[in-house]
Amino acid sequence: MTALSSTARKAGLRWHLRAATQDRHAEADRLGAGFDLRSPAGYRDFLCAHARALPALEAACEAAGLERLLPDWPRRRRREALAADLARLGATPPPPAHLVLPSAAAALGAAYVLEGSRLGNAMLLRIVRAALPLADGAPIAYLSHSPGAEGWPGFIARLELALPDPAQWADATTGARLAFDCFLAAMRRERTAPLHA
Repeated sequence: MTALSSTARKAGLRWHLRAATQDRHAEADRLGAGFDLRSPAGYRDFLCAHARALPALEAACEAAGLERLLPDWPRRRRREALAADLARLGATPPPPAHLVLPSAAAALGAAYVLEGSRLGNAMLLRIVRAALPLADGAPIAYLSHSPGAEGWPGFIARLELALPDPAQWADATTGARLAFDCFLAAMRRERTAPLHA
């Protein structure tokens, strides 16, 4: 990896990760648009795609020691909410991917992707609420999950404080790219060979 420019160093890790994953983010948006969240089947397939990636990513983050850098991680986990929504829909979760993150710094990069997906989920929740008849106990725990008051701004502050040295950013970039790749593979799998008819 080439040395970071002084401009990149001043911009911070958040912007470095955003630039380093821009192509993957665009592909995730493109693939995600292929799920029809206005239909129960499309919404179920969307959740199944996330169930292929998110539990594996969260487990890999924990195994790599993410909580040392992100103490509020337990409040940010969403795999239980995702599993509960699938159960409410009567869907069997697909087998999750297997993933290993090489360091806590890489796990923090993966967490950047996970927390970014939470932001996207808030927008998707509006689509689901507007399109589907949702009663009490509706399967929206995953899309509506909140870590509490800190949210995205709190995560970004912790991200920058945890890895202030740009020498550590290469591992974080690796983790962010692996996280996107995991989601991309899951979305492609669920779209091209859905297990849930």
